[in-house]
Amino acid sequence: MRRIITVILSAFLLSNCGDIKKVDTSENNSRELVPEPDKAERLRYEALQRLRTSGCEFLNPDTSILPIKIRDAKSGKNFIGNEKPGSGDEYRFYSNNFQQLLSLTQHSGDGQYQISIFKVGYAKKEDYRYKRLDVDTIKTEKGIRLGMSKADVVSRLGNCYAALDSSKNYIELYYRIETPKDTKTNLLGRHNMPIYYASYKIRNGGLEAFEFGFDYP
Repeated sequence: MRRIITVILSAFLLSNCGDIKKVDTSENNSRELVPEPDKAERLRYEALQRLRTSGCEFLNPDTSILPIKIRDAKSGKNFIGNEKPGSGDEYRFYSNNFQQLLSLTQHSGDGQYQISIFKVGYAKKEDYRYKRLDVDTIKTEKGIRLGMSKADVVSRLGNCYAALDSSKNYIELYYRIETPKDTKTNLLGRHNMPIYYASYKIRNGGLEAFEFGFDYP
């Protein structure tokens, strides 16, 4: 009788060990199949790290659109007038043909009419709430405008950019200046800001949106 019990217990233990091995194997397989959740952020971080360590210097950034100069209250007031900011402390303006939209961001703590970030993109025609400008094409001081090719953008701003996102028909060019580095005009030092950035999104060969300015300190 004792021998029969021993045989039964041995068979039971061997069966359980087999089940445990099966569970461990399936768990390992499932882990291998799970995609990396932060891959996009990791690639962006790596691109920025390569830009920081490249020794390349972005010295001539855009600092104005139409007559508005970055963080210059006088030019901001002349352009904005009596317009009120919308959500997120943004002023918005349509081009004369309603095809382009200019957004001006005022950081919390900025003085009145001080604009720290400029954004330009194609407008959604179903919404005409914003003031209309007297120009059809919204351009920066360096002539950057929607529809430009990558080559045109790079010819004006240089090769010191990181490709934060890139596919067959899309690329985002990202330029950055951060202390202690600065521009030839001492842009960061003059405005007491730590970081200037500029992003240019190009799809199917044409610039579809761009923004530039100072990160919130």
